[in-house]
Amino acid sequence: MTHDEDLWTVPEHWWARAEPFRGHGELRARAIDPAATAALGAALEPFRSSITESLAQLRAAGLGDVADAARTYLDAPESAATPIGAGLVWGLVAYDRWSCCGAMIEHYDHVRAEFADLFADSWVLEHGVGFAAEATVWNRSFRIERVRRPEGGWHNEVRVLPGDHIGWTNFGNIATRVRADLATAPDADHTDAVRRLTALRSDPGALWARLATSYLLPEQRHWLDQDLAGLPRSSPYDHPVSMLVSALTTPAQLTRFLEITQPLMRGDAPFYSLLTQVGPDAVPVIEAEFRREGTRTAQDVKPLAVQLSEIPTDAAYQALLDRMDHKAVRAELTRATARYPKRAMRLLSRQAAASGAPEVVRALRLHAVEHPELVSEYVAEQAVPLLETARRLPEAAPDELPSVLTAAAPKRGARVPKWLAPQLLPQLRVRGSDRALPEAAAVRWVSLLMAWGPDGDAPGTPEVIAAVDPVSAAAFGWAIFDAWHLAAYPAKSGWVLRTLALVGTDDTVRQLVPFINAWPSKSGSARAVEAVEVIAAIGGDVALTQLHGIAERSRHDSVRTRAAEKVEALSAALGLNEQELADRVVPQLGLAAGVRTLDYGSRRFTVSLDHELRPRIMLDGRSLRTLPRPAATDDPELAPAAYRSFREFSEELKTATAEQIRRFESAMLDGRRWRAPAFRSLILEHPVLGHLARRLVWAEFDATGAVAGAFRVDQDHSLADVDDEPYELAEDALLGIAHPLHLGDSLPRWREQFRDYELLQPFEQLDRDVHGFTPEEAAGETLDRFADRRITTGRIYGLRKYGWVVSHDGIYRRFGTFRVVRVALSPGIQGGYSYEAEEQRVVSVRLTGGTFAAFDPVTASELLRQLERLAA
Repeated sequence: MTHDEDLWTVPEHWWARAEPFRGHGELRARAIDPAATAALGAALEPFRSSITESLAQLRAAGLGDVADAARTYLDAPESAATPIGAGLVWGLVAYDRWSCCGAMIEHYDHVRAEFADLFADSWVLEHGVGFAAEATVWNRSFRIERVRRPEGGWHNEVRVLPGDHIGWTNFGNIATRVRADLATAPDADHTDAVRRLTALRSDPGALWARLATSYLLPEQRHWLDQDLAGLPRSSPYDHPVSMLVSALTTPAQLTRFLEITQPLMRGDAPFYSLLTQVGPDAVPVIEAEFRREGTRTAQDVKPLAVQLSEIPTDAAYQALLDRMDHKAVRAELTRATARYPKRAMRLLSRQAAASGAPEVVRALRLHAVEHPELVSEYVAEQAVPLLETARRLPEAAPDELPSVLTAAAPKRGARVPKWLAPQLLPQLRVRGSDRALPEAAAVRWVSLLMAWGPDGDAPGTPEVIAAVDPVSAAAFGWAIFDAWHLAAYPAKSGWVLRTLALVGTDDTVRQLVPFINAWPSKSGSARAVEAVEVIAAIGGDVALTQLHGIAERSRHDSVRTRAAEKVEALSAALGLNEQELADRVVPQLGLAAGVRTLDYGSRRFTVSLDHELRPRIMLDGRSLRTLPRPAATDDPELAPAAYRSFREFSEELKTATAEQIRRFESAMLDGRRWRAPAFRSLILEHPVLGHLARRLVWAEFDATGAVAGAFRVDQDHSLADVDDEPYELAEDALLGIAHPLHLGDSLPRWREQFRDYELLQPFEQLDRDVHGFTPEEAAGETLDRFADRRITTGRIYGLRKYGWVVSHDGIYRRFGTFRVVRVALSPGIQGGYSYEAEEQRVVSVRLTGGTFAAFDPVTASELLRQLERLAA
């Protein structure tokens, strides 16, 4: 760290990362392979036939001198070849993947890894670095394309580019090596190269030649000044122009260059070249690339973040701060904060006050803890309240604490990590007291958590957990998790999730679920699976509900599978059957106490459900038809998030409502029963099921299964009978959704009451048609009334929601273990294919396993109702 945080000093290691520049940094001559020419001669053999054909085409085009120069070099690379011939052969080899690897990417990797070094080494070894530079420039003058022969097949055709062309792109592979050789060449060789390239800038004097020479000898600054002055606007994909970014040396050149193009810079070297050669004026380019939308992966972001962390400017630090949500950036922001503590205090406080973002506020608090001497001078006035601590409880005396919390920590014990500042954690209240653990004891508590194994079964665990208030411990555990999250989940921190499993509550479960849903798409599947284990360890109805939701809706196999396993295990431990599990896992959709709040910043909307289970939106006592879109006066972050959450809520509400209506209808048909306590806690007090319950008539059953009474539910959860008199339930009352057959003579009066109160039923209950077997049908095994009826094939598939199974020759449904009703059809079912018959004839309806007399009245009515509707 320097005393002057604005002093620009180029880090020494940057020079090694930049492209070579003669006279700058510590340069080492590239090792030249003495056997390069012999190896090159052997490597050229597979290409000889293809190159020979290309040179014949060039002669036919009237360029025999160029073809002859290339042929001379091909036959004897060590001979007195001309640079133009050497440059052409290099271009043909670099382009011709068909004579080498076949695959384009594989060939280009091969070229970069082997051929470029062979050519460059051979040129320098046999003819000198000036020759190598000339050959590299001449390579720019040719364009090679794959074209079809008139007689069939393909060959590589060479075209000479006009003088105003920027040059062919297949240049950089060898140019970077030759530029390195020029940067370290002896003075005499370098002078020779400058002479040669100066001549090429005049003869042929083409644009492609001038741009190539400016790249190879960037120390000739006046060359680039001349080239940039007359260069027209260029595409970022024009590599001959973009690679000039590594030749820029002055702010004026950079300004002009950015007027011409916005380069697509590949790899680290161009950025380091800009910073070392241009200086602080290059920072905006680095910053712009860092902020670019496509720069998302750690591989893209990390090198740029490293550079920005060493640049002593507000712009560089702010760029890191703006992307601190990225894990690769977070570490470099920490380093920049340590290098420039004053700048960090000033900019962190400004950002924290403006955004209130939790990760920024925490970073500011951590920095203030480390540098309290800077707070008064550098913290923005608006951010001072963010550093104020809540009223603290008095500390407990040592004799009020278990000895394990007051004993000195072992020298080799677990150390609290740097990302977790104990001073920023909430206090741990002593169980049954208004005092809190002293900070040293709280640190000891954390260190013990870190040392415990996955099961939390180390000696002293129960004693330590029991020493603190459960609610306080849960808040403390979540604060540790929050710090871990804001530090981008540092490695070797599995103890954080284990802590939640030990001290977590229902609120912990609700807070953890959004992370489980988000982590897999951010390379955090393993972390999400571990968090599923945490929720299962916390246990309870809320955990069961959330795990069931994850098992049903997660898009990631590993998370979904583990959640399903935990649902099954928790259900077994609680002794729940499938129906009881379904009761407990109905989503509450965020409707705490029946209301959900949507915060737009300047406006706060409340959402509840009306009597038809549609969202009711309120603002300042006024009812709105729809939720308005965010306005310019609303908070730019809160409002869009709230609007999106409402859309998600609406979709979830439709899905949940349809599913629970189907489930309630099945409960009526299947004779599902609830005890009164479960009825109140799982149905009446549920924000969705409570609404459904108010639109149905319920029945009370005695020990024999006979109806003992019927009632409806009012909005205040009170119960009323058919005469609108209060209805009282015994604590152990057995309840179910009434079928019309349960209501007897009171059915018309129930219908009238529901019409008077305008209660719309979620499915046919009071108006449901009822049926019964004739004495002959009840005593037999067939229902002949349906024989020979004609039915539409498409309607058959609708019966599957009632448990019917569609087979080739008809449909069937099981009733209990032994009884099966089969409906035989002709010509039969083809699974919905286009050739399926539009109509079916009922051949027979037959029961196996007994007679129809065994069916109870409700089951009999529903069987006949389904078949009558099918054959209507």
